[in-house]
Order: sequence, then structure tokens, then C-alpha cells
Amino acid sequence: MNMLSFLLGAPIKAQRATKGLSANPADIDALKAYYESDIAPLCRKFENQRISALKHARKRLYLGAAIYLSLLLLAFPMMRPGAEYAPFIWMIAVMLAIGMWHVASRPLKQYSGAVQAEIYPRIFRFFGPDFVFCKGQDMGLRRFKDARILPSYDKARFDDGVLGSYRGVEIVINEVHLLREERDKDNRTQHVTAFKGLTISLSSHKPFKGHTVAIRARGAITNFFSDSHGGLERVRLEDPRFEKLFDVFSSDQIEARVLLTTAFMERLLELASFFQSRIQCAFYHDRLLITLESNQNRFEQTSIFNGATFEDEFSQIHAEMKQLFAIIELLKLNEYTGL
Repeated sequence: MNMLSFLLGAPIKAQRATKGLSANPADIDALKAYYESDIAPLCRKFENQRISALKHARKRLYLGAAIYLSLLLLAFPMMRPGAEYAPFIWMIAVMLAIGMWHVASRPLKQYSGAVQAEIYPRIFRFFGPDFVFCKGQDMGLRRFKDARILPSYDKARFDDGVLGSYRGVEIVINEVHLLREERDKDNRTQHVTAFKGLTISLSSHKPFKGHTVAIRARGAITNFFSDSHGGLERVRLEDPRFEKLFDVFSSDQIEARVLLTTAFMERLLELASFFQSRIQCAFYHDRLLITLESNQNRFEQTSIFNGATFEDEFSQIHAEMKQLFAIIELLKLNEYTGL
């Protein structure tokens, strides 16, 4: 089922068949064992809730559409071009349509909220008992601003967050949406997206001596007029591949070259490729800070039209966390950082 077939009245049926988990052969047995013990027992309950949510949403949608069309027909004579109240009536019609969609979709939002509240904390506990899944919290955005790897913004919205640790390294992941105020041609204030995606913070057991950032390449013209970034001096990378993709700046040239090894930069690019996102990072105080731009909500069910098995979600999050753990492993092998 998809949105079109749902709107056209296709039968809403339970989908209890599983497709199976996906992971590397070395991880699949542990993944399956945890899934069977901690996630699978909840699937039947959530599949029933999913079916109920879809049925209630469609009933509300059909009823709302019937009422809306009836009111539209009654108001049609007043909506014709040139009618005295036409602009006002059209505005009410648009607002009414938005309101009815909000009411109709409420069961779907309630179901999604229940999944996030009960399933996602269980998924993340697979990685350790100290992993916590939360919503709507600022989990250290100021660090990223001070580290100079975020664009200027006026307003911040926080979605999902994850806090935990791996091999003694604290991990903080936050979904954020940063907005910047701009004026349109009529001098009205509007908010535009400055950044949307993930902020990732990894702790270090010792503070870094300097402040080092790797930002996406700014372009030849910008670099011609400015060879610095927030008071930090340019660092030339050994590998020309990374020079084309990143501009690196630091307050400590020697430390920057020790930190930004070829192996680390390759792992950073693999992380960006896996998330299909543009990436930037900073070594700042006692943290490795990473930003990943993405319009995708990473901690929500892939689609309410899919059965509530949560296999895809578990497999995807496991694969993403493995990418993050690989960076931690690499930095632990670095004699300088050691994390």
C-alpha cells in the first residue's frame, strides 16, 4: 500500500510476514537474538495499532472531505472573481483544508509517537544499557557553534536525540533544524533553513591543544580573498583528494596534521557517503564534533504503510552506528588521540 492506494480506498490489511534483518555476517546472530527477545514481542501490538490508525485516519479524511466539499459548494458563489468577499473566503477555505488534514492525520501521528516512545529506546539499548533515546532536547548545540562548523542562525529546533557510550567514549547525537531570518522583497520576515541534519559529539579523555576544523571546500574565489576561518590558519592536507573536498584550518598546524590522517579522512568520507550527507568536523576542547546535513528524519519508522516489524529500522540504525563506532576505533588506534 502507498498514499495513493490508501486515499483510493484499498483494503487495509495486517502485514505480519517478516523480511529479515540485514547486517554483516559477524553481527547478524547477535542482532537476531536481540530482535527476537526485545523487539519482536511488541510487533503484533504495534501492527494492530498501525491498522487501527490507518482506518481511523481514512474515516476522518473521507468525512472531512465530504464536509469540506459541501461547504465549498455553498460558498462557491462568493468565491467567484470580483466577488466582494472572495479573497477572505479563499483564505478561510485554505485554512479549513489545513485544519481538516491535521485532524485526519492525528491517529497516524499518535501511532508514530508511540513507536518512537517504545521501540526506538529498545533499538538503541542494543548498543549498551546506558543508551538513552529522547526528544526535543538541546544536547550541546553551543559546542558546534563555538567550534565554527555551523552557519549563522537565529532559531534552533531540536527533534530526536541519542546519548550513550562506546568503549568509554561518550556519544551524543542530535537531530537539529537551524533557521535564519531573512527579509523578502516586501520586507517581511521569513525563516529559511540554515542547517538541517545531525550533530554528533564524541568525547576525548584529554583536551586537544589546538582548535582544528575541516569544512567543505569553500571554492577558489572565497579562498583567494580569505585564507583563514574564524581566526584559524589554513592547513594543507597531504592527500590532494581531500584538498578538493575540504578546507582545513587550525590554531595548531602540527596537531592538525597528526589528527587529520589519511585513514581518518577516508573514514570521514565513508560516513558522509553512508549517510548521503555533506560532512564537516572539528577537534575542539575535549570533543570531536561532526555535522551531517540531511533532510531525512533518521529516527522515525520508514513508512506507516509498511508492516510494524521494525526490521528495516533496526538494521539501518545498526549500520549507521557501526560507521560511528569505526571512527571511534580508528581514533583509539591513533597514539596521539587515544580517546
